[in-house]
Amino acid sequence: MTPGVSVPTSPRSERGFTIIELLVAVVIFSVGLLALASTASAILTTLTSTQSRTIAAGVAESRFERIRATACVSRASGSTRTRGITESWTLDRLARADDVTVAVTFLSNHQSRTERFQSFLPC
Repeated sequence: MTPGVSVPTSPRSERGFTIIELLVAVVIFSVGLLALASTASAILTTLTSTQSRTIAAGVAESRFERIRATACVSRASGSTRTRGITESWTLDRLARADDVTVAVTFLSNHQSRTERFQSFLPC
């Protein structure tokens, strides 16, 4: 080849993409979008569940504080339901403390779920 001489381009290099190449690209792009959508759905489900569990932990902490503020002789097991959240607590009397278990039942992602929390409250 000598400098300054142009080489004619072949007709194939000017044709562009074939329909098969475009279909493969669309399929790959669609799979990527579906993966992103499914990941977003899983993240939303996890966030909702985490929020419900945080509320349950707050309810249990509040119950522990109410029991702690009660005199040891007056402490008793019980249960209550407030704004769709059911909590029940049991006390086991030990030598110098009460073993308190609080079970909080709530709806998470349209399913009933129970979280249990345990603490020792001194007397």
